[in-house]
Amino acid sequence: MDTDRPKEVLKKVCLLGDPAVGKTSLLRKYIYNVFDDKYITSIGTKVTKKVMSMPGMGPDGRDVNLTMLVWDILGQREMARLHNVFYQGGEGAFIVADCTRVDTIWSMREWISAFKHIVGEVPIVLLLNKTDSVDLSKYDSSPIEQVSKEAGVSYLLTSAKSGDNVELAFTVLARVLVKTIKSADYYKTSNENL
Repeated sequence: MDTDRPKEVLKKVCLLGDPAVGKTSLLRKYIYNVFDDKYITSIGTKVTKKVMSMPGMGPDGRDVNLTMLVWDILGQREMARLHNVFYQGGEGAFIVADCTRVDTIWSMREWISAFKHIVGEVPIVLLLNKTDSVDLSKYDSSPIEQVSKEAGVSYLLTSAKSGDNVELAFTVLARVLVKTIKSADYYKTSNENL
């Protein structure tokens, strides 16, 4: 085994939430560092790949190259049957809400429940997006705090427009995903993992 080369790890991550909360915008900001405020409805799912270098994060202190396959899944509830198919094999998720629409925060509960029903207990990070649209010093964060506490997961305030906490969100989930690697899986060859 070549211990000098970084370990290659592949993880499927789902990007979930109601329509128009900024899921695609967050992903585009992170991957391409671009923002466009024109709303285009996601149809079905779009998969985007991002490789992240994680020095010393493997179980044995070895460097890891994490390939995150991010599935940006449509948010329309009438397509719930498709959601279940798209969730299969998910090893982590971002669930996104729009801080200017409290109903999208409360609906995070349904997204969490539906996702966990298919994949079980996996790392989830809640993202309260569009924070550039509110005065955070006067913002009532009790809804997101309540949903986060009920689900036992963390949340971050993000803005796809300004870029606030976007990279941090992906880094937080990536670190948790790498920590969940089982030793037996970790020591398989790269080809077996991919």
